[in-house]
Amino acid sequence: MFVVSTGITFYIVYRDIDNSFSFKFLVGYVIFLFLYLVYFIIATVINIRKLRWFDIGKRLYRFIASFVCLSGTSIIYYYFFKSTEIDYYRVFSPALGISLGISFFDLAFSNKKNED
Repeated sequence: MFVVSTGITFYIVYRDIDNSFSFKFLVGYVIFLFLYLVYFIIATVINIRKLRWFDIGKRLYRFIASFVCLSGTSIIYYYFFKSTEIDYYRVFSPALGISLGISFFDLAFSNKKNED
C-alpha cells in the first residue's frame, strides 16, 4: 500500500495534476505518513522499555558513536571540499537521522522481551 501510494503521489506531483481527487489523495497520504510516524515512535518507545539496561546502553553507545563519526565526516567534507561556511543544520540533521535509524529502527518491529 505504501509503495503504490508513494508512486501515485509522485505521479500526481510530477504531472502537476490539479483536481479535487488528487488534492484529497495527497492530504490522505500525508495523514497516513503522519500516523505511521506516530505508530513507529510509540512502538519504538514501548519496545525500548522492555529492554535491559545493558542493551539500552549498547544502543546508546552505537548511536553516539555513529553520530560523531557521521558528523565528523560531514564537517571534514564541508571544510575541505566546500569553501563556504559550514551549515551545521545540514551537517547534523542527516547524521542524527541516520544514527537513530542505525541504533533503534529494529525496535519498532520487535516483540522480543530481551535482545541477545
